[in-house]
Amino acid sequence: MKATIVSLALALVAQVASAQSDVPPRRKGALLAWLKAGTYHGSYAAEPAVHVSSSGVHGMNVRTYYAPILADDLRAGRTVFRKGAAMVKELYLGGTEQTIGWAVMSKVRRRSGRAGRGWLFYETLDGTNRGVSFGRGLPVCTGCHRSGVDYLRSDFRP
Repeated sequence: MKATIVSLALALVAQVASAQSDVPPRRKGALLAWLKAGTYHGSYAAEPAVHVSSSGVHGMNVRTYYAPILADDLRAGRTVFRKGAAMVKELYLGGTEQTIGWAVMSKVRRRSGRAGRGWLFYETLDGTNRGVSFGRGLPVCTGCHRSGVDYLRSDFRP
């Protein structure tokens, strides 16, 4: 009996830890380390391949990965995503083989708000935190993203 309880407790802890690793960290340093480790590759749904960016603001070539919560919300047809919804866009700039930077958006509040402050945005064009765009509701990000479904502009659906 005691072994069963311990096994269940360990399984629950592992499940919670796994779910937490699906959500991008909210601090710049931890987020960059998480991105460089490729942590999202294990559980995020990926676009089929690197492709030309639809807007060009993230460089010429990109590939986007969708967190499990966002993928589930998209499959369910939700137009307001749940807290924890996130995506990672790998930036290849002019190439197609080497990731040069990342753009991340992560829903940190239940409601996005008119200015998009429910979303945390991050973008590094050189794989460092020097000159990074980072913050909730960043106008440089929300200016384009507000035209999307709950700030998500991609047409890809996992």
